[in-house]
Amino acid sequence: MSTDVYFHGTTGDEILSIIETGLMKPDQKQEVFFSRYRWDSCFMHGGDRKRKASFVVKVEVDIPDEVKHVFRETPGVRDTVILQTADPLPVRVLELFVRRFSEDGAQVEHFMGAPTIKRYLGG
Repeated sequence: MSTDVYFHGTTGDEILSIIETGLMKPDQKQEVFFSRYRWDSCFMHGGDRKRKASFVVKVEVDIPDEVKHVFRETPGVRDTVILQTADPLPVRVLELFVRRFSEDGAQVEHFMGAPTIKRYLGG
């Protein structure tokens, strides 16, 4: 088992689910995508129409030894790591980055800690 810190873009409801369960579930191809170093490149994957914002979480992931790591560039994210697993991964949500657009351009907010993030997202 190893532990790494990565970034992941997703909706506010999904972030609340991750905080509640402590797990990130793989997609239909049994993959979970992360950025290894940059949170800002993940905004394109965290669009949330309901909240009119884009979200990225910084998570600490517990990775079982049998999980395969694939390192490659994906659209918009040069430092992608794909964890290949059929099982949900235990995670702790550490931080939230929020981007909103207005007439003045983009504004980014930053929140630390799961309780603060839950309050912000209305969970």
